[in-house]
Amino acid sequence: MSERIYEGDLRLPALYLISLKNGKINTSELSSLLRDILKPSGNDLVILANRNDDYFSQIVRNLTASKRPFVKNGFIERESKAGSPLYITNKGKQYLKDHKAELRYLLTNDFDYSDIKDNLKEIEKGERKRLTFDENIIIQEGVKKVAKVKVYERSTKLRNYAIEHFTKDGHIACNCCTFDFENFYGEHGKGFIEIHHEKPIFQFQDEDLEKTLDKALQNLVPVCSNCHRMIHRNWSKPLEIQQLVGFIEQNGIFKR
Repeated sequence: MSERIYEGDLRLPALYLISLKNGKINTSELSSLLRDILKPSGNDLVILANRNDDYFSQIVRNLTASKRPFVKNGFIERESKAGSPLYITNKGKQYLKDHKAELRYLLTNDFDYSDIKDNLKEIEKGERKRLTFDENIIIQEGVKKVAKVKVYERSTKLRNYAIEHFTKDGHIACNCCTFDFENFYGEHGKGFIEIHHEKPIFQFQDEDLEKTLDKALQNLVPVCSNCHRMIHRNWSKPLEIQQLVGFIEQNGIFKR
């Protein structure tokens, strides 16, 4: 059975989503957006007695109520009138700024909610500064123009480290369909592959990069562009590697 979602799990994602709406949002819209990115399941989807909504909707309403900690502690504000919009405060903006890179990585890469939740709890503790890696910054060339240079450089190091690790006899192939870019495109495709993050990867600021890279290899998989897109085609429920391999074995021309 999946773990329940609690108010504390929603604070940072809520701030992130409110900021995307220029700092202003109503509770219904916030609830809908949080549902999209966190994908609640199990008991969170149980309909409340004599109501038309579920436990997840109730948690969001609790989060944004005037007498609850999120509002009382000054991260957001709202008028007392029912249905009035929520506003992110300067305190909320600063708290979000301190963690925005981590949130963007967690909330835009289709990770399982359990992984998102565990990492959100670590972020909330604030015990150690965590640095992000993001394969999307490398794949989408235009993104690097607006992304922070350090994130791009750090992600490139991880990518190159993974490619070196997974290269065998001078070649690197997709772990799902075995496609080899060099075999198909010649020298132009040599060494090209995309790196799928099965779980979130962070580096603690006080941790050696080499140590982080070694640990990261456990959650990285080399995949071709087509398989990578198939993994993430349904962003609310990304495929596991073995699921995609099964589809290929059943339907594709598959040689391992």
